[in-house]
Amino acid sequence: MSIEVLTADIEGGENLQRWAAMGLPIPPSWRISRQVITGNSVQWLTQQLATLAHMFSGDRYWVLQQGPMNPESRRESLLNLDSDEALAAALQRIFQRAPGPDHVVIQALPKQHAAGVLFTRHPLRQDLPHMVVEGVVGGNSERQRLIFDENDRLVYAPEAQLPLNQQVGEALFCRLHRQLKDNFKHPQAGEWVFDGEQLWLLQTLPVGSLSVPKEAWARRAGVGLFNQVETPLWYTLAGRWLKAGFWEPLVESAGWKGLAKVEPYRRQHSHIYTNCAFFRELQREHPGAARFVPPAWQSLECDPASAPQTVGSSFSKSINQWRQSWILLELSLNVQKWKQPEVTREGLWRAFMRLDAMGESLSRVEGELAYLRLADALVDYRAPLPLTLLVTPTELRALQSLVAGEVDSVRDTALRPGVDPVHAPLNEGPAQASTLNRLQQPGIVSDAPLAQLSDADEQAFKMARTARGLRFAIGNRLRQLLRSMAAIAVEQGTLQHLDDIHFLYFDELWQLWMGSALPASANKAVIGDRKLRYLDDGLQGAPDWKMDQVGYGFGGGQRLSPLLRGLTLVPGSAEGAIRRVCSAWCLNKVQPGDIVVVDEVDPAWLPWLVQAAGLVIAQQDPANGAASLAVTYGIPAIWGASDVMHSVQDALQGTLDATHGKLAMASDMNNDDVTVQ
Repeated sequence: MSIEVLTADIEGGENLQRWAAMGLPIPPSWRISRQVITGNSVQWLTQQLATLAHMFSGDRYWVLQQGPMNPESRRESLLNLDSDEALAAALQRIFQRAPGPDHVVIQALPKQHAAGVLFTRHPLRQDLPHMVVEGVVGGNSERQRLIFDENDRLVYAPEAQLPLNQQVGEALFCRLHRQLKDNFKHPQAGEWVFDGEQLWLLQTLPVGSLSVPKEAWARRAGVGLFNQVETPLWYTLAGRWLKAGFWEPLVESAGWKGLAKVEPYRRQHSHIYTNCAFFRELQREHPGAARFVPPAWQSLECDPASAPQTVGSSFSKSINQWRQSWILLELSLNVQKWKQPEVTREGLWRAFMRLDAMGESLSRVEGELAYLRLADALVDYRAPLPLTLLVTPTELRALQSLVAGEVDSVRDTALRPGVDPVHAPLNEGPAQASTLNRLQQPGIVSDAPLAQLSDADEQAFKMARTARGLRFAIGNRLRQLLRSMAAIAVEQGTLQHLDDIHFLYFDELWQLWMGSALPASANKAVIGDRKLRYLDDGLQGAPDWKMDQVGYGFGGGQRLSPLLRGLTLVPGSAEGAIRRVCSAWCLNKVQPGDIVVVDEVDPAWLPWLVQAAGLVIAQQDPANGAASLAVTYGIPAIWGASDVMHSVQDALQGTLDATHGKLAMASDMNNDDVTVQ
């Protein structure tokens, strides 16, 4: 019986053979049976081993697979041995055990320069598609961690005397990552060794901490919908409109029986989360829906070749576009004709129901655009959209006035920083009005490109801009109406403040209006608690995802942690206080010269962002208004800084090097600079 060479074989008895057949970089391997060891001396075995690894000149070592680390483990216990003699002695000891194995596997490797583990997905974050590499270099005991995004871009590397990414090379890690992803359905943890030239894979295992979630909810879903805290009343109105106007007809026409009675929305942390189960179905035919499901569900996406073909003819698309345009035109006329009703209980409620019907009609078009048409279109673009496609004409005039230094004229407008009726217009003097300021860097023209849209995509975004304007128009009229209704309730003593009406859910408002008393579920103490939670959530933000009741992607800005490096959007530099803006309620803190950090951005916030010295944007989203603003007016900016909202503290001094995608912050603990990249 001889020592058996393990060749690449997809049906081989050893994992190493199957992995080698997949094209993975497996070191030379052999299988040694008990019969080889029995009756032979250590010296004889040493001589046999010396002839095996002749392909490696100079220093080399052996890796002995001793079997599973425990009876229930799939991970092999690996023993490194630095000489033929040491391996021969170890083999003798193993086969002398009672009971011992029938055979063992050995591998030969050149001298080790670095070693570690590569995770094809972040082992602790179900919401991130990032690759994580952990390892040590040479004889250094310091463990380093590298993080790469889904585009194989290094987004985090620690300061180290011998940087792991430089000693091994980013391209080698990315190549192994792609090989593992292409060959395994589940996320993998691959143990690797670097010999100074090549990266070798010793073994790979599924990442046990990354189970597929049973349910998932996304805070960032759709294009331009629900991008900040929402009051209970607006949640029940807007959520019901989209459910009835868009989701229910879609579920019925698509035949998704399993989703027929599933709720599409949930309000948590004062934000509206969308049920990813709907996008899990949509991604089969709509590529834009894939970014609204967690990474574990993206792997379940059907092959486009096998997906049902629902692409309609140009004629049917034209008919659909005509239908949407007609709905928007009809709504525009109805909104213009709408007048504040007579202030009676019946008159106010009838007017409320008319606006409610308008909202549901509008939501049919908005749902089709935000979840389907625009989401699919954005897959093809890598640069920000032209600013004029995102803001209404009124908002554009306000921006142009601020650029010209005409701040007071903007403060006299009826602009509101959010569609929710709770937001007051600027001419009513909210706190946000006082922090409007002119552009900080006038005259600078950025050479960063804007997206060049196809005619069809440009038309779709223009239609979405019109729909957004109508949504604000309905919200404006609802605000007037609700203030009249609240005034009656305050006069009767059922509400304490006019704004309390926004913190009732729709069924509670109905009971109040029809019964002239607050329901028990919404007493004055409850309303007070709701308002406090709403404002706190508006300042802190909320998790990006909720999966199996656990929140992911949230630090609330209360702690410093490594930032993921961003991509250069507009080159330049800036120094100033860091300002997190996660809702309209943060806008009254923005000061001229701040480095503003944002995730999703309502275009209505842009008048406040023109005063920023620099912008840091969490996502690389072409439809993010902050990105379009930066390119249009030459504000130094980076985007694609994944966890930035959860990794900085408000008001700390920072230095933005947008040219190199780098942010340096002064620690709150001392005066040392903390560099994040």
